Amino acid sequence: MPKWISPLFTDARNALGDSVVFSNWKGRSYFRSYVIPANPRTLKQQANRNVLKELVKRWQSIKGDADAKAAWNKAALPYQISGYNLFTKFGRLSKVSCPATGSVNVPFTVTYTCGIPIADAGLYVFDGTNWIDKTPATGLEAGADKTVSITLGTAGTYYIFLAYKKVLKSGDTSPKGYQAITKWMPDYTTGLAKEAKIVIS
Repeated sequence: MPKWISPLFTDARNALGDSVVFSNWKGRSYFRSYVIPANPRTLKQQANRNVLKELVKRWQSIKGDADAKAAWNKAALPYQISGYNLFTKFGRLSKVSCPATGSVNVPFTVTYTCGIPIADAGLYVFDGTNWIDKTPATGLEAGADKTVSITLGTAGTYYIFLAYKKVLKSGDTSPKGYQAITKWMPDYTTGLAKEAKIVIS
C-alpha cells in the first residue's frame, strides 16, 4: 500500500469524491480506493434492522422522562456508554415471543433469549395500562430460546417484555414501564420485527 508523506497533511479523514478514502489506523494515516459497501438486504438483515428501529422508538418514548433517562445513564456508567446505547445493546441481544392467542387461567409458553444481565432481568406483562411482573421466583435463565410458563386471569390484550430491573428511579419500585426494553423477535422468514402480543379470551 502506498504511504502518504507530506508536511501539508498530518491527518486526513473521510472520502475524496467517490474515488479515495482517507483514514487513520494505529496512528498511521492511509488512503485507499473507495468501495461501495455490500448491502445484500437479506431477510435476516432486514429483521434485525426492524428490531433496532422498534427499540429506538421505544427509547424515544422513555427518554421524555428526564428521571428515567438519568436512571438509564447511571446504569450505563460501568459500561462507559450512554443509557441509550445500553438500552439498544440489551435490546438487540434479547428476543421474546409468545402465542397469538390464549385462554383465561390457561398457562401459555413464552420463549426468550435474554441479553440482559440475568441477575437483573425481568419478564413483564403490559395490558395497555398496568405493568405486571411475571418473572419466575427462580429468575430467568441465560442462554438461547429458554421458555417460561405464564398464566393470565383476565381477558384482554397483553404484551410481553424483557426488562432491566436494575434501572430504577429513586423512590420507585418494580415493575415500571421504563425498565421494559423489548417485546420483539426478529422474524427471519419475513424480514420483520414480530411483537410478543397475546389476546386472552
